[in-house]
Amino acid sequence: MTDLFEAETATTTTLDLRRLQRNKRRATRRKWTLVVSSVAIVVFALGASVAYNFVGTFKGGGTEIADFEGTGQGTLQVIVNSGDTGADIASTLLDSGVIASRSAFLQEWNANPDAQSIVPGYYLMHREMKAEYALQSLLDPNNRELRGITVPEGSSLATFKQRIASITGATEDQVTAAMEDTESLGLPKEAKGNLEGWLFPAHYDFNPGVTPTEVLSKMVATTVQKLDEAGVAPKDYEKTLTVASLIEREAKLDEDRPKIASVIYNRVSTDMPLQLDATIKYIAPDSKGAFVTAEEKQIDSPYNTYMYPGLPPGPIASPGAASIEAAVNPADTDYLFYVTVNLDTGETKYAKTFPGHQKNVKELNKWVKANK
Repeated sequence: MTDLFEAETATTTTLDLRRLQRNKRRATRRKWTLVVSSVAIVVFALGASVAYNFVGTFKGGGTEIADFEGTGQGTLQVIVNSGDTGADIASTLLDSGVIASRSAFLQEWNANPDAQSIVPGYYLMHREMKAEYALQSLLDPNNRELRGITVPEGSSLATFKQRIASITGATEDQVTAAMEDTESLGLPKEAKGNLEGWLFPAHYDFNPGVTPTEVLSKMVATTVQKLDEAGVAPKDYEKTLTVASLIEREAKLDEDRPKIASVIYNRVSTDMPLQLDATIKYIAPDSKGAFVTAEEKQIDSPYNTYMYPGLPPGPIASPGAASIEAAVNPADTDYLFYVTVNLDTGETKYAKTFPGHQKNVKELNKWVKANK
């Protein structure tokens, strides 16, 4: 009996021991599961943070994008070339010390739809500008460095020469040399090598460093453009400019341009000399006073319309758009004469006959006497 009891006791104790060991193993597994889970959560959180910051750099929200503060200091010249993209401009600004980083400028560029309207040219900017202010500076036309030139309607080559020299820094001799190379200027063959009348009178803006050839080429191209816009065929370029130049030098008021054009065409069609003082002034540029003298009318020149009938051989000045339009679309009249009867107001009167014209001339003489 004793042996049987002792064996039973030993068996029970062994079972309890095994149960205890199993429980300990389960507890150990639970502990390591918790540890691994905790580590995984930490790793995931760190990965999410890194990923968020990485994506943030593409959105431009990252604080790592370098940028200056303020409007900058000093002054420098920046060139935006034709065809430059936002990235090209950003590189130019970075290399010049205007901005701190390309990313800062491109962020502003992409956010501003007006950035696409930046005009190629030379700009005066500052060093160390905030990217936002650098973009605004390029969008402000007042910051473009330009060389402006204005030539009034009716100017001759001598006036163009002086003004082109002043804007380019060239000598008048250098401008003259550029004028003589008409092939480089794109002068149409209809001009027969004569530049007079082919330089369009207007205001022009050029970049610093512009050459006389570039200025002259622009003026010639503008004249061709105006002729084309008026519907003038290339074969009629020279004739139209010649008539328009006479109108430009003779008309005092816009309303008179089509009427003077009609007188010119009426006289040419009847083989009647034009007898225009403006052509005498062209061959005698030093002529003084409002009227030409009898002696000046005797100058032997194909431009002397008192001596030779028909149109002069070419333009006598550069006509504006209004005179070109009048030459293309003259008034429908029978007038053969005109005279300005008031030199202050420019009032002009017309006549179909010589007696009618003489009556108007008397009115002019009366005005001249009254105004000494």
